[in-house]
Amino acid sequence: MEETAVEPFPSPGTGVPLAGTRLLAVAPPLAPLLPDAGLRRGTVLAVAGGGGTTSLLASLVAGTMAEGSWVGVVGLPALGLEAASRLGLRLDHLALVPSPGAHWAEVVGTLVDSLDVVAVVPPGRCRPGDARRLAARARERGTVVVVVGSRASWSEPVDLRLEVGPSTWHGLGSGDGTLQRRSVTVRSFGRRAGARERRVRLWLPDPDGGAVPDEREALAPGPAREPAAGARAG
Repeated sequence: MEETAVEPFPSPGTGVPLAGTRLLAVAPPLAPLLPDAGLRRGTVLAVAGGGGTTSLLASLVAGTMAEGSWVGVVGLPALGLEAASRLGLRLDHLALVPSPGAHWAEVVGTLVDSLDVVAVVPPGRCRPGDARRLAARARERGTVVVVVGSRASWSEPVDLRLEVGPSTWHGLGSGDGTLQRRSVTVRSFGRRAGARERRVRLWLPDPDGGAVPDEREALAPGPAREPAAGARAG
């Protein structure tokens, strides 16, 4: 099992940032997607969709990292330190486990005991028992678990699901130019307070690698245009 952590994260129960708060801050453009305008501790979220999923995940946790929270990412080898830095994540508050192998659930459980947010890409379909245990552990410890991937990867209901719709890239001309930013519509829906569907239109990423509102009048983008191989951003 390969594990990379920038620096030792807090031991369970000692010095976890923002431990006395029930909501973790998010970047203002993403707040309208969340029932409480922030990440509620002890909940399980899902992030899914096509291109833009990694950028959405990074934007979702970057706001709370800026306030001092610690974040773990498990099972996403494409998110190395350089990529994380470009997406605005604090490397001194980030724990990466790119390839946890068959013991991924145990790895996630350990991080849930210590960190504020743990994002995980399950290797295939998560067993119902593992999903229930991790959700219960998150509630007990006040950690936010973010499941990245298709609905089939997590066998239990989640509190809130964020889905990235079709994307349109901008910056390319007629055979020239570079990809600069991507316009997407993100919707959220879930249980209880999250039962009402919410939608926002975002530049994700914008030229600075973050998320900003796309305030153009038309809500639905035109035909999705994906970049050529080797030019696509996550």
